[in-house]
Amino acid sequence: AQKEFRNLELAARAGVKVPRPIAVKKNVLIMEFIGETGKSAPSLKEKPPRNPEKVYKTLLTFMQKLYRKAELVHGDLSEYNIMMWRGRTVMFDMSQAVLLVHPLADSLLRRDLTNINRYFSGLGVNVPSIDECYRRITGHVAA
Repeated sequence: AQKEFRNLELAARAGVKVPRPIAVKKNVLIMEFIGETGKSAPSLKEKPPRNPEKVYKTLLTFMQKLYRKAELVHGDLSEYNIMMWRGRTVMFDMSQAVLLVHPLADSLLRRDLTNINRYFSGLGVNVPSIDECYRRITGHVAA
């Protein structure tokens, strides 16, 4: 819970739309509820976006901000932990996000990109290669 709280704080400071962390004590994390009247906003798995190309570009921007400003990689990004709320893309489930110094950060970023590209190409979005996405996010040539 403490790791996710810290990751949410870092992501929010970097300009990534995530549930706002409120408090953490022991193993309990309190964060902003995304939805209304007790019903959470739908994940992309539950309800594909109306404008998939725009959402895809937003996610690449979020991934770049996570990488370059927060020095984080989500590590488990897919249509299951991205939601749409009031026309905005929201990333959640940041508990497994890792700092760039983590030995698996690079492979986790590639997995995130593979998941996102698979999902959005299935919606008809013309996605760039994983290597091109990696370069855009990190500013480095793919190894």
